[in-house]
Amino acid sequence: MSNEIRVLLCDDSAVMRRLLRASMQSEPCLNVVFEAENGREAVDNVKSVKPDVIIMDVEMPVMDGVDAVREIRKLSRSVPIIMFSSLTSRGAEASLDAIEAGASDFATKPVGAGHITKAMASVRRELIPKLLQWTRRAPIEPPVPFKFDAKATLPPHNGTPTQHEPSFVPEPGKRGFAATSSGQVNVLGIGVSTGGPQALATVLGGLPKDFPIPIVIAQHMPPVFTGLLADRLASQTGHKVREATHGEELLAGNVLLAPGDYHLRVIRDSGVVRAQLDQGPLENSCRPAVDPLFTSLADCYGDRALGLVLTGMGQDGAFGSKRLRERGAHVFAQDQETSVVWGMPGQVVKAGLANKVLPIGQMANEITRMVRAGQPASIT
Repeated sequence: MSNEIRVLLCDDSAVMRRLLRASMQSEPCLNVVFEAENGREAVDNVKSVKPDVIIMDVEMPVMDGVDAVREIRKLSRSVPIIMFSSLTSRGAEASLDAIEAGASDFATKPVGAGHITKAMASVRRELIPKLLQWTRRAPIEPPVPFKFDAKATLPPHNGTPTQHEPSFVPEPGKRGFAATSSGQVNVLGIGVSTGGPQALATVLGGLPKDFPIPIVIAQHMPPVFTGLLADRLASQTGHKVREATHGEELLAGNVLLAPGDYHLRVIRDSGVVRAQLDQGPLENSCRPAVDPLFTSLADCYGDRALGLVLTGMGQDGAFGSKRLRERGAHVFAQDQETSVVWGMPGQVVKAGLANKVLPIGQMANEITRMVRAGQPASIT
């Protein structure tokens, strides 16, 4: 079949492999061409099988998923590898290790796989869209094994998944944005998805340690994963990165990450800006989502907010960027060359919402320059 997507499935559980095969029947183009019971079998067969995408379990005998990713990346830089892990601290930690080793993305295994109908629905919601997005587009170079270096840029990536254009794309010359302020910036908001851990480490690691404004981040990740990511970013960058808590004040120098399964917004309460967490409806199929965060920043800070849209699939953040621009705030978007996936930033650029389009390695310097310009004290 001309549109066949060849899938290499690696999981030591026969039950899980059977569940995945059954779930993929909803998409006839997905064809499991090889099943491996451990990472060693996947590595040994990847060149002969020539898969279009690999589903990789984390914990397996003989060779685990993280080591398998490292070995496969020595053989192929082009095949997408999607980690498929349990929603536990151990599974999340291993998935983040695999992303740093070169895996393309991750999805979480269904909770209570014994309930077949619910388990299949979970696979179709969490995993199958990523299989389709990573394969139904121009070839893309997956992430290289990642070692944080604040002075280095990420390697170039090409190609983007097919996405719908945002419904609000303005006509040229009729955007109706407020005049963009060139004055003080009081908050930095970041929205990111696929490729986020590397991109966030690069941006945060390049900012001065005495960064004088709060930073709030919406990264598409489930519970458990976000807490571990915050810990890693704090260790890698030296900044005070942690999950946001409901009602806490936004303070200069703090970096607050939206917890998995919660939207993060900001509100002004008696002159104090506080974090607000809620489990409102999914937005852009996500929770946390970027749009509610950016919209609240526009409402709370107006032209004194700065929005940053980094690598990721989909169009989350585009509507929020529009709200920021309407209030006179600046929006920066990551360029295509350094994005793992130029979906979210690409939509912002295509809609004419980005004040600047920058490589990931230049983001921190440009943010620091802009923030410094509006601050009475110097930033070192």
